[in-house]
Amino acid sequence: MAERKLVTDGTKLIRDAYYALPVFCDSEGNAINGLYGALFKLSGMIGSGEYDTVYISFCENEKEEVTDIKRQAEGLLAALKKVDESLAGTDAEAEGAPVSDELKERLTAVLSDISPMGNVKSGISFNLKIEITSDLNEVEKIFSKALEYGRGGSENFTGYFPITEYKQTGSKDKELLGLALCFDKESAYFIPVQGFITENYLGTKLAELSKEAPLATFDIKESYRFFEPCEISSRTAGYTSDESITDGARCFDTLIGAYVNNPIKNDYRIEDISAEYLKLTLKKKEDYFGKEPLRDADEKALSEYACKAAYTCFLAAPLIRKKLVKTGMDRLFYEIEMPLSYILFAMEKEGIIARRDELKAYGDKLQVRITELEKKIYESAGCEFNINSPKQLGEILFERLGLPAEKKTKSGYSTAADVLDKLAPDYPIVADVLEYRGLAKLKSTYADGLAAFIEEDGRIHTSFNQTITATGRISSTEPNLQNIPMRTELGRLIRKVFVPKDGYVFADADYSQIELRILAHMSEDHGLISAYHEGEDIHSITASKVFHVPLNEVTPLQRRNAKAVNFGIVYGISSFGLSQDLSISRSEAKEYMDKYFETYPGVKAYQEKVIQDAKNTGYSITLYGRRRPIPELKMSNFNMRQFGERVAMNAPIQGTAADIMKIAMINVFFRLRKEQLKSRLILQIHDELVIETSPDEKDVVTALLQQEMENAARLSVPLEVECHTGTDWYEAK
Repeated sequence: MAERKLVTDGTKLIRDAYYALPVFCDSEGNAINGLYGALFKLSGMIGSGEYDTVYISFCENEKEEVTDIKRQAEGLLAALKKVDESLAGTDAEAEGAPVSDELKERLTAVLSDISPMGNVKSGISFNLKIEITSDLNEVEKIFSKALEYGRGGSENFTGYFPITEYKQTGSKDKELLGLALCFDKESAYFIPVQGFITENYLGTKLAELSKEAPLATFDIKESYRFFEPCEISSRTAGYTSDESITDGARCFDTLIGAYVNNPIKNDYRIEDISAEYLKLTLKKKEDYFGKEPLRDADEKALSEYACKAAYTCFLAAPLIRKKLVKTGMDRLFYEIEMPLSYILFAMEKEGIIARRDELKAYGDKLQVRITELEKKIYESAGCEFNINSPKQLGEILFERLGLPAEKKTKSGYSTAADVLDKLAPDYPIVADVLEYRGLAKLKSTYADGLAAFIEEDGRIHTSFNQTITATGRISSTEPNLQNIPMRTELGRLIRKVFVPKDGYVFADADYSQIELRILAHMSEDHGLISAYHEGEDIHSITASKVFHVPLNEVTPLQRRNAKAVNFGIVYGISSFGLSQDLSISRSEAKEYMDKYFETYPGVKAYQEKVIQDAKNTGYSITLYGRRRPIPELKMSNFNMRQFGERVAMNAPIQGTAADIMKIAMINVFFRLRKEQLKSRLILQIHDELVIETSPDEKDVVTALLQQEMENAARLSVPLEVECHTGTDWYEAK
């Protein structure tokens, strides 16, 4: 049997604990929360019985902006060296220390020395009795026990974890192989799909259980493939802040809950939940099965993985919920994020039709222009070269042609977009290179790339993610439809590829300047609020007030500059950033911004307040209570602190926009269902919703879209929505 070796990053252990635990100090006033948390987690890993040897690696060249983390990492290295010389160091290939009772005792002693309580609390362990059964009578008894337990209260979660696998390569359709259930600390059950125990049977049993018992799982969107919780199937209305979040049984997604608690963590897996909330090491799925298909995996290994995952959900759900309640984000979780998860699943399942022949024709059209540009660039350069090579392009532009260059580095001249953008107006070859790059990306990413995602039903079924962005925005992957181009006409034409099913049309609704409107509401600036109530173009009004000219005399250039300032302010833009955007001097940009803040003084006061609040609390907050931690505000690096201030200004606005869009989606989805319409919500792109609309429902759907989106929030300025219909996405937009 191969040696089971644990190798982990000591600085990462410190960093994760530093941000996860409240700060506490030793007798000399030094913060030790990261050190204690790292040692506690390490103690759990070593005591899990999963490893034969252990080694903690510390990179000598580790760059760490937070002084406390760096200092505590050094302290951890020193402490581990005392425990065992071979336990830690800078050589990740070292043999490490054998796991023994003596090693565990020495580690516990070190942990006791720095514990704020003077002792070490014993951790939870995976001492589970696992029962595997597909006997119908036994399975019925298991569900009966779960129901009896669940009736005991809203925190009596039954943890469940489905084992699913893709039915075939190239399809996102999955089948259920088995289900793990856990509702006590000693035992868990694994129910393979076989005989009378079918996917439909297990889905029905879970749906029945959800009527009276709270359920907890990880990534509930996977579960919706085979069961619909009672809270979804019986729901007849959209979002309401009056609804009690404690009444009745509610499903709990530990993935979404952990994300809401800490949205700046890059990714969450079930083993992250286990480690962070339970201090338990759960082996990764790939460590159990490698690349082996799960349907061919050993049943004992499958049941162990699934049951430990269900056990993690069973124990972690109350802890995650407790933290949500403490931070006031429980309503956000239950009333926005949880119902949204089902809507995203339904949208993924519907998908959107993409015409393969149109996609090829679009790619061919792009290739014609790409070839024309290649010839033009070669003629201007006087030779052929690899346009996609930054090194070769830099040599051609700045050495052969003698264009003004920024300082040359070891890797060569910079040919980044911001560098070339400055040169493009004066040098046609640079403008051609920029157009070439844009079209080449369009072809590779969309014309060629999207074809791989068209499934047998002729539709693209993108994956919508609600636990990725720090602000709460929804993103999409496989493919990323959030980045469908809009700036150029040729880029926008890709939307012609996307069409509704025969006889249907697309209804497309888009919020108008939602973030600016939220800024007006949150800043309470009377001038900005009045400007929106005047019903005129906000950028022209701003230009008129900033540049002191009558509204009817505002020039296109003044409006463009005012628009850049309006949107730049939302994102906390600096005078330097604005000067780059408008190709003006920094002093001119500063003057524009000063005039803007003179015109809308409430905006400046608001920005100063949210920055100070974030410095005091460590996080920003939206109108709906969503918190976004901003650790950068406490970093020693000036640039990182400046970044933190920009985040503090923007995150409440962008996060509130995300919350409002999610509420609108919930209201639109359940309104379509309540009115028993054939039309289906299929896409959400930034501030835009798309419905595949039955022709006889077109007027009802467009009115419904506009009404529900505009009434998703009550602000001091009106939310405005533009709604269009069309026979393809391009026409509807």
